[in-house]
Amino acid sequence: MKGEEPVDDIISYIVKMALPALFGALLWAVSRPWRRACLEKKDQTGGPYREGAVLLFFMFLAGLLALTLTPAGFWDAVLSGQSPQLPRPFQGGINLIPIRQSWELLCYYIRNGLWSAVWINFPGNVIMFLPIGFFAALLSDKPKWWKSTLWTAALSLFIEVFQLFISRGTDVDDLILNALGGLFGFWSFIALHWLLPDVASKCAKV
Repeated sequence: MKGEEPVDDIISYIVKMALPALFGALLWAVSRPWRRACLEKKDQTGGPYREGAVLLFFMFLAGLLALTLTPAGFWDAVLSGQSPQLPRPFQGGINLIPIRQSWELLCYYIRNGLWSAVWINFPGNVIMFLPIGFFAALLSDKPKWWKSTLWTAALSLFIEVFQLFISRGTDVDDLILNALGGLFGFWSFIALHWLLPDVASKCAKV
């Protein structure tokens, strides 16, 4: 059923992010002494809540990069026990004109009832980067909306440029939607600070 396709896609993305997320956890553990030393130099410490937030951030970031910095179909091949195909670079499409192409694509998807594609290409591109803006605010000394948006946009720009080398589509609209996700991530942090102020404050440096 078409109505179930977005749910299937979400589950598929979570599965593909799971193994790289374990690498992110390993990186968190290895880097912990260095991060602790950096805080001590500034006469600061990070409590268990903060370390837990850093762990979740490392795991999510590792999963996100694994999805976006590999060729299309890479993880499908890996999970099915096949050898992934590595395409030649600079074979993907490039869109540098904002809005127009995405609008045409959205209209095409809606006319043909391709709701899963609508979800992945539009709200999916916002939601996928929302945690980046959220953690940028949660782990910052002075959280600001423009910092969350800028950090998210910088990461998105890096991904979009890198995708030129793995022949995935490079699209300015993805950059816009990802940056919007970073902004929404900041407002998610504001909501957390309002609803659970103790949790938010415990994630700060002391």
